[in-house]
Amino acid sequence: MALGHRVRGHRARAVIASIAATTALGALLTGCATDSDPAEGATQAVEVRPELRAMLPGELRAESARIAVGTESGYPPFEYTNEAGRIVGFEIDLFDAASKRLGLKYNFVDMPFDSLLGELYASNVNALAAAMSDTSERQIDYDFVDYYNDSDAIMVPAGNPEGIKVLADLCGRVVAVLTGSTQADALAALNAKECAAKPAKVLQFDTDADALAQVQAGKADAELTQWSTGAYNAKQVGSGDIFEVGNTEIINPTPLGFVFLKGDVEMVRAYQAALQSLIDDGTYAEILKKHDLSAGALETATVNNQQP
Repeated sequence: MALGHRVRGHRARAVIASIAATTALGALLTGCATDSDPAEGATQAVEVRPELRAMLPGELRAESARIAVGTESGYPPFEYTNEAGRIVGFEIDLFDAASKRLGLKYNFVDMPFDSLLGELYASNVNALAAAMSDTSERQIDYDFVDYYNDSDAIMVPAGNPEGIKVLADLCGRVVAVLTGSTQADALAALNAKECAAKPAKVLQFDTDADALAQVQAGKADAELTQWSTGAYNAKQVGSGDIFEVGNTEIINPTPLGFVFLKGDVEMVRAYQAALQSLIDDGTYAEILKKHDLSAGALETATVNNQQP
């Protein structure tokens, strides 16, 4: 695995910063899950494993320790807000289970997607759980504990009236996308190459829901999003007859991961080991099945998309 290093003392600063983040970002705090307040719908009890808890930085092994975890709660089925106002979803359940395995308490801090990496870099949060794609560009400043394989979906109106099936079909069309996402980067790359002569008009929005709404309103021909989110919305929005995924071929396959600041080696290794233990004992498969996401299962918890 490729784990970078920063100056000693970073972890102490980050833990102190997590307290400040919970206060300064209090207006954005819409949900939390701790050992005493488990994530809604948790599939089964997860016991603490002392040998894994011992992998955490010393100050996080204290009973009072708690970390702040950045998320963006508008990206089902990974994370979304239910009718009771709680943040729920596949990644929420999985992060909760991994944290329970480590005996570590946490709070979720809900914020715009395009601010997540910056808040982590500034140590205002200790980790991210936000369906974040693990890319080589992001690995320069961050380390990923990969938990799922996903790809991209071209969302179109039901019936696909424009016959949009591959990325090149987006040339010259209006395409909506989430600001700061790898899909936005993919569209920029598309316009620089295949669509250079007839570029797509890219509309960027703060939430995936806002981007998808442009397709429904007829203001965009398509939206580019992650496959799992697109497939979920195609089934769940309306009666399942408003949108569909236009592409049948896999586009931009990329692992998703929990994100940590580069050099936070103990946290990365602890969460990797916790996730691997959930894979080994079947908890991971159970959480995947609950959210109908078994197709993207990993057999090994990797760091930065590298086999250990």
